[in-house]
Amino acid sequence: MDEEGVEEYRNFRPFTRDSLFNIERRIAEEQAAKEAHKLKEAGDSDDSEDEIEEPSHHEPDPKPNSKLEAGRKLPPSLEEGSGRFVGRPIEDLDEYYHNQKTFCVIGRDKTIYRFNATNALFVLSPFNPIRRVALYILVHPLFSVVVMLTIIVNCVFMTMTEGPEEYVEQIFTGIYTFEASTKILARGIILTPFTYLRDPWNWLDFFVISIAYLTMWIKSLGNLSALRTFRVLRALKTVAVIPGLKTIVGALLEAVRRLRDVMILTVFVLSIFALVGMQLYSGGLRQKCVQNWTIELGPNISDIEWLSFVNDSNNWWKVGDDYIVCGNGSGAGGCKENYTCLPDLGDNPNFGYTSFDNFGWALLCAFRLMTQDYWESLYKLVLRAEGSAHAMYFVLVILLGSFYLVNLILAIVAMSYDEQQKQDAADAADEAAERMEEEERREILSQMTKSPSDASFKSDQYNPDKAEDKERVSLTSDQSGGSHLHPNSKKRGSVSLPGSPFAYRRSSRGSQFSWKKKPSGRATDRQPLVYQTLESLPLPFADDSAAVTPSSEDLCNFPFHKNAPNGRRYSFASQTRRHWPDARPPSRRSSFASNVSRNSRTSRYSVHSPLDPLKKESKMDTLFNFTRKGSQRVPDVVVDKPRLDRDNDSVSSLGSECVGEKQKMSPTNTFLCPSPTAANVDIKDVMVLKDLIDHASGHRRSFMSVVSVQPEAVRDKLMNYLCLWNCSPNFKKLQYFVSLFIMDAFVDLFITLCIVVNTGFMALDHWDMNEDLKSVSEFANTLFTGIFAAEAFLKILALSPINYFKDNWNVFDSFIVFLSLMELMLEELPGLSVLRAFRLLRVFKLAKSWPTLNMLIAIVGRTMGALGNLTIVLGIVVFIFAVMGQQLFRDSYQRYINDSDIGGGMPRWNFDDFLHSFMIIFRVLCGEWIESMWGCMRVAGYPCVPFFLLTMVIGNLVVLNLFLALLLSSFGAESLQRSEADDEPNKLAEAVDRFKRFGAWVKVKIIVCLKVKLRRKTKRPVIALSPSSSRPELNDAEKGLDLPDGEKVGETTALLPRRCSEGSVNKDSKSMLGSEASSSSSSLSESEKDIKVEADGEPEINEVDIVYVKEPDDCLCKVCTRKFKCLATIEESKTGQIWWKFRCFMFRVTEHKYFETFIITMILASSSALALEDEYLGERPILKAILMYLDKCFTAIFILEMLVKWVAFGFKTYFTDAWCWLDFIIVSLSIVLLAAESFNLGDLGSIKALRTLRALRPLRAVSRWEGMRVVVNALIKAIPSIFNVLLVCLVFWLIFGIMGVQLFAGRFHKCVDADGTRLNISVVDHRNQCETQNYTWTNSKINFDNVMNAYLALFQIATYKGWTDIMNDAIDSRQPNYQPLYEDNRYMYMYFVLFIIFGSFFTLNLFIGVIIDNFNQQKKKGGSLEMFMTDDQKKYYMAMKRMQSKSPQKSIPKPKLWIAGIIFDVTTNQMFDIGIMVVILLNMITMMIEHEGMTHEIDEALKYINIVFIAIFTLECVLKIIGLRQFYFKIPWNVFDFVVVILSILALSLAGFFENFFVSPTLLRVIRVFRVGRVLRLVKSAKGIRTLLFSLAVSLPALFNIGLLLALVMFIYAIMGMNFFMKAEEEYGLDDAFNFKTFFRSFILLFQMCTSAGWDGVLNGLIAKCKPNEPCTQYTIATMYLVTYLVISFLVVVNMYIAVILENFSQATEDVQQGLTPDDFDMYYEKWEKYDPDATQYIQLDMLSDFVDFLEEPLQLQKPNHFMLVKLDIPICDGDMCFCRDILDALTKNFLGTTETPDMPTQQEAETEYVVVSSTLKRQKEHYAAKIIQKAYRTFRRKKHGSEDDDEENDIDEDCVDNGDAETVVVETTSSHASDTTEQQKTVELHADSDIVA
Repeated sequence: MDEEGVEEYRNFRPFTRDSLFNIERRIAEEQAAKEAHKLKEAGDSDDSEDEIEEPSHHEPDPKPNSKLEAGRKLPPSLEEGSGRFVGRPIEDLDEYYHNQKTFCVIGRDKTIYRFNATNALFVLSPFNPIRRVALYILVHPLFSVVVMLTIIVNCVFMTMTEGPEEYVEQIFTGIYTFEASTKILARGIILTPFTYLRDPWNWLDFFVISIAYLTMWIKSLGNLSALRTFRVLRALKTVAVIPGLKTIVGALLEAVRRLRDVMILTVFVLSIFALVGMQLYSGGLRQKCVQNWTIELGPNISDIEWLSFVNDSNNWWKVGDDYIVCGNGSGAGGCKENYTCLPDLGDNPNFGYTSFDNFGWALLCAFRLMTQDYWESLYKLVLRAEGSAHAMYFVLVILLGSFYLVNLILAIVAMSYDEQQKQDAADAADEAAERMEEEERREILSQMTKSPSDASFKSDQYNPDKAEDKERVSLTSDQSGGSHLHPNSKKRGSVSLPGSPFAYRRSSRGSQFSWKKKPSGRATDRQPLVYQTLESLPLPFADDSAAVTPSSEDLCNFPFHKNAPNGRRYSFASQTRRHWPDARPPSRRSSFASNVSRNSRTSRYSVHSPLDPLKKESKMDTLFNFTRKGSQRVPDVVVDKPRLDRDNDSVSSLGSECVGEKQKMSPTNTFLCPSPTAANVDIKDVMVLKDLIDHASGHRRSFMSVVSVQPEAVRDKLMNYLCLWNCSPNFKKLQYFVSLFIMDAFVDLFITLCIVVNTGFMALDHWDMNEDLKSVSEFANTLFTGIFAAEAFLKILALSPINYFKDNWNVFDSFIVFLSLMELMLEELPGLSVLRAFRLLRVFKLAKSWPTLNMLIAIVGRTMGALGNLTIVLGIVVFIFAVMGQQLFRDSYQRYINDSDIGGGMPRWNFDDFLHSFMIIFRVLCGEWIESMWGCMRVAGYPCVPFFLLTMVIGNLVVLNLFLALLLSSFGAESLQRSEADDEPNKLAEAVDRFKRFGAWVKVKIIVCLKVKLRRKTKRPVIALSPSSSRPELNDAEKGLDLPDGEKVGETTALLPRRCSEGSVNKDSKSMLGSEASSSSSSLSESEKDIKVEADGEPEINEVDIVYVKEPDDCLCKVCTRKFKCLATIEESKTGQIWWKFRCFMFRVTEHKYFETFIITMILASSSALALEDEYLGERPILKAILMYLDKCFTAIFILEMLVKWVAFGFKTYFTDAWCWLDFIIVSLSIVLLAAESFNLGDLGSIKALRTLRALRPLRAVSRWEGMRVVVNALIKAIPSIFNVLLVCLVFWLIFGIMGVQLFAGRFHKCVDADGTRLNISVVDHRNQCETQNYTWTNSKINFDNVMNAYLALFQIATYKGWTDIMNDAIDSRQPNYQPLYEDNRYMYMYFVLFIIFGSFFTLNLFIGVIIDNFNQQKKKGGSLEMFMTDDQKKYYMAMKRMQSKSPQKSIPKPKLWIAGIIFDVTTNQMFDIGIMVVILLNMITMMIEHEGMTHEIDEALKYINIVFIAIFTLECVLKIIGLRQFYFKIPWNVFDFVVVILSILALSLAGFFENFFVSPTLLRVIRVFRVGRVLRLVKSAKGIRTLLFSLAVSLPALFNIGLLLALVMFIYAIMGMNFFMKAEEEYGLDDAFNFKTFFRSFILLFQMCTSAGWDGVLNGLIAKCKPNEPCTQYTIATMYLVTYLVISFLVVVNMYIAVILENFSQATEDVQQGLTPDDFDMYYEKWEKYDPDATQYIQLDMLSDFVDFLEEPLQLQKPNHFMLVKLDIPICDGDMCFCRDILDALTKNFLGTTETPDMPTQQEAETEYVVVSSTLKRQKEHYAAKIIQKAYRTFRRKKHGSEDDDEENDIDEDCVDNGDAETVVVETTSSHASDTTEQQKTVELHADSDIVA
């Protein structure tokens, strides 16, 4: 049999009846072995009852090979020879299944299918022809393709508005039935593994088919449309077929699984908010303004008349379609004249769906607030009804519910996606490495079959640094007598074997290429220069006693199956014995075959295997792998001539450098030491390298030289002439000159400028453009098209096509040029204006020279790849929900047309056809679900609620967050640090650099000229350069000062004022000389020249210890005093002395702590004064006068402060501080305003604008308030990157803006009547008709008439506010000057969908990406979250993270009284706490039952239940007070409980009195629910929720600071808003409760807008006065005000919130995963109290064993734990006591498995003496030693006194000394990490029965 056949036979064996018989035999053998093992164990257990068993070292259970899972592709190592077996059953490839009844089939596409070998359907055996046919069909790729196509066609049919014909359904059902039956025939149904219903994807099929038949056969079920809707789930089957999707869906499912905890927490928090809302606002939203009845009916009317009048909706105040909600509280919304506010009228707002009347509606409202959907409406309703103080409720819900919980969901989705991605990357890398190895193996095999010495060095077969290879070589064979191989053995002899393929070479230190491996626990200095393939063979060494030279056949037959997926079947020896007829018994010569025979499958592919294909390649591979794609490991050789001249013995000197650098070798180039010059290689080293290569390859020709001799093919010739253009020398010369021109940096600069100007011209397009501008624009377009075409042509000429098109940018350029030329040629054709849109893409050419844009495009591009799959999943989700909605609700929506009660025609957002369904679902994905849900509920009722909530949770919270997670992961630091080496040098930077160099050259020339002139005048001595250094000698004036050091101080000292300390002299002289040195061009010393600064990455921030200065700086700079001696004398004079003392006094004043406090108070007071200047100030003349005087006082104080600081610090210090500049500008403004007022110019417009800027005063508080300053500084660091992203956003949006102008300019105009209602097209069709009929032709306020308007419109769309109105306008639009028509242009939806995906999902989320990325960079610099915290808060943060700082609490003493003692025991029991918790939850549930409009019976029942609860809580309180006595009030929760109980009793007794209070006591009981936090600790499974709460607790300080910053921004904007918009009209988003008239109203309005809610309405209100198409300053101010506020608050500050939460959550989960949480430490101290009631911090040694057993996991050590305690080596103190911290420390180390942790800081009490006298390990050794001594002594006595005495001794000593032959046990204290081999091992032998305690 030929060798190949054997190999195939070895890999794949047909599955025959023999195979089945063998499997059954193996199963029987295994069963028998198990039985025998059980019997043996039972027998053993009787013998060894009193022995201590050693831990058994059995191998872990084998796991299935992940590479051979069903559904995976065949591994590359097995692909060879698989062709013959395609579609035929073969024996299972995976070793794991060798004793299970399975077999495999390989599909045509090399997919592995696994089947059960039992009978399918009880009758079809694996050999049955029917089953074989079914198998063949099933594994054929066409089968899945047909099924896929069927599903897609079926989905298309489902989207049809009118359902398909009945027979179409039947055809589809038939195809699905055929698919299912084929699978069932091939696999069987359900009983055994790998059958049809064992695959969850098939359940879906089975369900769908069953329903199809049910609806077809049982007509009485009707057309179960609800069930038939599930057909749409078939779309999910695409997931099962497309391989990439499974991973994304895997990530999604993993995320959903992890979201369990967040969901529980969310429901819990929302329930609490809902309960609070219900208690506060139940029934409150039904208050309406009713017309004054006395006007209509007169004063004297009956009750019935009054009731009928009040309940008549015609008498209520109505605006638009809505009745206005009002309230009678302070700050609530009022009614207009002649209207009164009355409660409980009519229905709730929004068709009765918005209310807090019962728990369900309240929960829906809370969820709506959490998702922030149209919450501004709810906010306004509640605040109008109840008063503005209730804004606090919303602040809490938004901050806790919305910002925290929603972002936790994001954090979890991001984490699970990240893990999934890592997993995928590892798999892909595995696959690639395997493929590469397989190719190399084949190449080497083919070479070796020719001649072994011919083989070139190209293999990566063995690398001892690779963990997997170590494992692979240490094989143990259980078939051939178990010879062992130890690659790590220390003994390696000289190689003297004849014909050994090894050629060792000592690693010469002189060579720069040292072959020595990194030390890996082995002291070998040599490495064989042989095929690494051979090296991996188990070859013996000559001095090995068992050395046997391998035979040549062994070498040739060695299967290079490094990746053989399992060992058994590849074992040569076993194969030989089993199948080859002439198999000889295995000789010692072929022993290596048996060594390879059993690649233990567990070591290679089990979960525990450290299989890491990403480890470093072997060095030989690195060096010779020139062919591998993309690996340029060996650097370009640059001969460093000067260095050769400098170092005569360069090679050896380098070699010695290299030895030190061994450890730091870079992974990309293992050969070269990191030398100061990057990749400069000495020429001698290259010779050494060549020498080595020659030596290694034996001067044979390598593959590459063999390949290169082949004759040139015709194709290559054609390539040369057509694409390379290297034909004639003249042409080459032309190419050279053209490339000189076109590749120049200035040309690039010119092209970039052209792009910018061209973009500007395109942005000039607007509606009603005048003809001249139009023609200029057209001309510019033609010109630029010409320029870009010429550039492309010249580049192609210079580079030749083949090189030109290699660059993606060039391809992009040529594509745009082609389209532009097409557009110019086909200008006359209509409809080609679309091509103009492509011109916009030129903007992207800027990316070439704009790194940030380039990076972001790269990120978007990179994400696109990953997004492909995600987009399909998103598409499937949207499709499924859209079709489901259409099927479920389409018929209900017809009621809008048919039902007169609902009426009003079909709403725009409906489920009438697929497009509209798709848009509704898309809108839900954007986070807007509530309005569509109301529309649905009006016609279809409550089924809409679960449908919309499900869509929201799955679509928006999970899938859309995956998008964001993907973006954030692309933002990883790796992607940002794109290696600059790959990029061609930036031409633009080069051009700018040329300008800079030119400028510098001019400057130098001018300076030189000036110096020469000056020298001529002054005749200064010439500076002589000493030969020793290039530093100039100093002339007289500078004598005595040494330049580089600045330490020697000479004559200049005389000039320095005598009061300075020495340090400041040095400092000043340094700085003085620094200024001089910089002017002298030759002042750089030699050493300075050599320093190379790494310019990569961000500048490092040096941590410097702050030394506080005790006195001010000098008055005059040194130069002045030196140049003008008279100034120095003034300084020395008496006046000078007095001035200096005055300055020192002022300095002390400014440094005084009360000075800052006073100034802060003044700042806050002046800010508060600003807040009082509202609209009503004119009505309060006294207040106005007071404020005016106060303003002057504040201005005077601030001017005084500034002057004091000038005197104290001097101008230099003052004006070099940014915060002082801020102060200065604000004070200057105040001075200007004062001056203006004194000249009576106060009413000028410009002065009024300046008054507005006084609002910036609070900013001065920032520098003085540490918490804020920290946040602001962090923000300032992020500003460059935020600004970059903003610019990129603007560029992205510019493209959509210009496109919008092209599509919609002038098309939003419409004809309206006097009420502003748009007229029907049948009345008015055209602008002329409108104007002739005296209607108004008007424009929408938000439109696309020019690019600036387009930007505003796009900003509204991106924030999803007001976007529906813009979309409606766009979809109704027709040609310009024509009246819009309802949904005439409905496919314009696609423009908005695309913009939202790219402009909103991407660009706005880039803000979060950038901020988080900025965080991580700060963290790397040693910051972490502490950037946002003051020192005190950092301490709190650390305390929260590690609560080891806790010390044991003194437990509350038990009372002496017997009855009080029992009560004490009861109340301190955990079960009592849980019982009370249950009562609190029951109380919550009864509160949930309450609702508006309850019947009298329910009301009474609840009242009695409430009394019962009050009684229970009072009883609890009384019992605790009896049991705990005065200690009761030391626990905060108890105090809270006490207050609640007192208030509840008062409320019962004074029911009427309490109703007037703001807070009802029942509400306080809701707060008690938070005690659940305590109970959570008792629930083991609630660890996830504890982690979430813990991460929230840790985030609080940082969140508080960010909240402060947000409040400050809101404060400033509120004051500015009051100044600008005090007189704004009350319409659209503004009304009497929400406006800019007073400070507080402005503030609550700005809080609403910080989540971007309702800003479109506010904008419309502010610009209501502006006429369309007329310039309006109010429009500009309002737009600027709102947009800047939104960018600062919504995009930056709120995203900082998100970043903190994400960061903390990942930190908290990391803590939990790594081990101990603060909870565990709490638990430890709680248990400690029981053993140490007096909190002495010590317990007796004999209690230790019980104590560690009494603890809970993870610190618990269960009994028997003696040996464990000995191993932990716990210190023992005086009097056999153990210290609390020592025990905790030992247990912590034990749990974390480390012995090298730094000890915890021990803060012992002063009274406790901490003296360690021994330790558990030492004590045990002492006991052991004592027993050995006793034993030895006894033996000695026995020998001495003979047997009689000995017998007596035995009688005496029998009790105290145990039997000397007792078995000893060895306890090793090692780290639980096996890798820490270096640690010293403490070993002690113990007796089995020995005890720790004496």
